[in-house]
Amino acid sequence: MCQWCVKHGDGGKWYLNTQNYAQKMYKLRQKEVKRKGAEANIQTMAEDLLKEAIEARSLDPASFPMLKERAEQLSHAVHFGQVVTLQEVQAIMDLAYPIARMTCVCRRQVRALKDSDNFFCVGLGVGMFKWERWPETYRGGVEFLSPQVAKEWLAEVNKKGAVHTFWTFGTPYIGGICNCEYPVCLGIRNRLDYDIKILFKGHYVAVVDYARCTGCGTCVERCQFGAVRLEVSLDRATVNLQKCFGCGLCETACSNGAITMVEREQLPLLADEW
Repeated sequence: MCQWCVKHGDGGKWYLNTQNYAQKMYKLRQKEVKRKGAEANIQTMAEDLLKEAIEARSLDPASFPMLKERAEQLSHAVHFGQVVTLQEVQAIMDLAYPIARMTCVCRRQVRALKDSDNFFCVGLGVGMFKWERWPETYRGGVEFLSPQVAKEWLAEVNKKGAVHTFWTFGTPYIGGICNCEYPVCLGIRNRLDYDIKILFKGHYVAVVDYARCTGCGTCVERCQFGAVRLEVSLDRATVNLQKCFGCGLCETACSNGAITMVEREQLPLLADEW
């Protein structure tokens, strides 16, 4: 079981625990207001350390491990993410309220997408009722969705090839869903390029049934993590399970039903690979 399930799962997967989608909105006590201010300061410190660590990897490699570890520790306290499958992210839509589609800061920074073309993220929880307080964060406004409409939209972006991740905003409170790709998503890019664990692997890995696989290569095209390749000698797809993040994009695109998502913890070699 992942460390977050142990701490916040109440015996199950922590992102399916309804308690982690509850957050007070009004009449916060003074100590809670102070806590929110402290979280904001920690997040700023984590972001600064993250930048330092990335720069140090080239300019001062000896200091990179220390800066990386410190950035991870700070981020884990306030803001980090984990990969989930389409089925899991759709299940989350039944746990959180309200649900609001919003623009993606990563796409804005990396691709300079205009707001009207950039509604790829989902905000969760009562905080969305006061989104107007942070106009720069919620550029373009928000679009409130019913759980069913949200599920249908998530299926659409999954079909396009988006990886689903959820993110904490004051751990363990889960307040957002990202639907993105490498190298646009900063969380995915920092994990793959620098192994900075601000984004964790999901609870599943993809396993190929060679009897069903036709070697079409669709799954290879869909994988954002470089885990799937075509085995030339067998003319079948194969998955490097240690690279697999468990997003399930290969599974949802396989017309032959040749890919199954298996619990990571069922495989001893991967049980502690997060």
